[in-house]
Amino acid sequence: MQKQFAIKIGIIGFITLCLLIPLTMIGGKIYERKNYLYEAEQNVAQSWTGSQQLMTPIIVQAYEVITLSTHRNNDTPTETATRHLHYIPLDTLTVSADIITSLRYKGIYSIPVYQATLAISGKIANKKIQQHRKAIEEQPGFSRFFKPSIAVYISDARGVAGKPTLSWMGETQEVLPGSGLLSLTSGLRSEITLPRPSDEFLDINVAFQLRGMTSLEFIPAAKNSQFTAQSNWPHPEFIGAFLPGSRSINSEGFISSWQVNEFSSGIDSKLFSCASGNCQQLLQLGFGARMYQAVDIYLQTERSTKYGILFIVLCFASFFLFEITRKKAIHPIQYLFVGLALAIFYLLLISLSEHLSFLLAYSLSSSACIALLFFYIGNLLGGFKASAVFCSALAGLYSLLYIIIQMEDFALLMGTLLLFAVLSLVMLSTRKIDWYKIGLAKPAASESETI
Repeated sequence: MQKQFAIKIGIIGFITLCLLIPLTMIGGKIYERKNYLYEAEQNVAQSWTGSQQLMTPIIVQAYEVITLSTHRNNDTPTETATRHLHYIPLDTLTVSADIITSLRYKGIYSIPVYQATLAISGKIANKKIQQHRKAIEEQPGFSRFFKPSIAVYISDARGVAGKPTLSWMGETQEVLPGSGLLSLTSGLRSEITLPRPSDEFLDINVAFQLRGMTSLEFIPAAKNSQFTAQSNWPHPEFIGAFLPGSRSINSEGFISSWQVNEFSSGIDSKLFSCASGNCQQLLQLGFGARMYQAVDIYLQTERSTKYGILFIVLCFASFFLFEITRKKAIHPIQYLFVGLALAIFYLLLISLSEHLSFLLAYSLSSSACIALLFFYIGNLLGGFKASAVFCSALAGLYSLLYIIIQMEDFALLMGTLLLFAVLSLVMLSTRKIDWYKIGLAKPAASESETI
């Protein structure tokens, strides 16, 4: 008899391990559906635009350098003219972004897109420009300057809506497509004429509308920059190298502001590297806001599946204790059916949540599984009273699970407390069971006693 119970425990353990297979398959299905969402985002990006990175205006001074080289069989030196770029940051810069966000639908998926109205104004000392030009003239082989320009890098120029405007020293300039930068070629630019050397500050103003999807990042390319962004999207996620110094978030949207100076950005060295073709460090200065989907159904469903095996183990442990205390045999196939009912909850959840709110999908999925188990276990345990107690406990577990997956920052703490509480309950409820007597058959009379 004791051996029979050991075999039963082994079979239950084997069934539990086998149920990891459907749980893993359901996890794979969640990952697959998440990839479909990514594909939907890429399809929207192809016809709209993708996530945008915007580098604030800089002055680009192009110049020519002549180098002399001699060949082995020719004593006459050969002149080679090379065009170089020098990037000059503005002294001060102010950026204002008014971001209007809406949803685009691709099949069952909704993707946030936006149209931002951008107003950029900055100043630079004329004397500083002349200092940069003088440093260029002192380079070996310097030949001549080309006409300088103001450049704005935009990661996806398809998002530029309407006609951008750019003014230099109060005069409107012609805006040309392409930034003219060495590596970051996408964007816009305007050729400008430098005034005579003086101590005055020169004004730059740029305004345009920019379409994008999911996120908008700024790359501060000035000595001192101030950024302000406001949007009607109520769930922003602030990303990048700098967090906003102030922010206000409510159901109607958000307002945030950043301040970046040359000490925190190291803009001079990063622009120098970018002018040589290495813009990676410059791009890493990006910061901004991502239009976060507050209810990420795939993330929440993925979190819930991590507790799937716990639910199965708890249910099987309850059945096994019922067998011990009530002397009621439960067949391994019945264990398997109950485990499959618990596993299919997660498939119902992901299927319904793609069409309904996550709370409603969770409620319907858990209610369906609890109702199924109520009628099945009622016949299994020989009465609906025990089934009602079991399903009430299961409903409580589902409620706790919902709270845990909603508490992103405290999910680990809540999950740990749940495990501790369950273990404590099992230990206290079984503390009076004599495990040595369970399953022990009455000892048969020995041969000597029979004689």
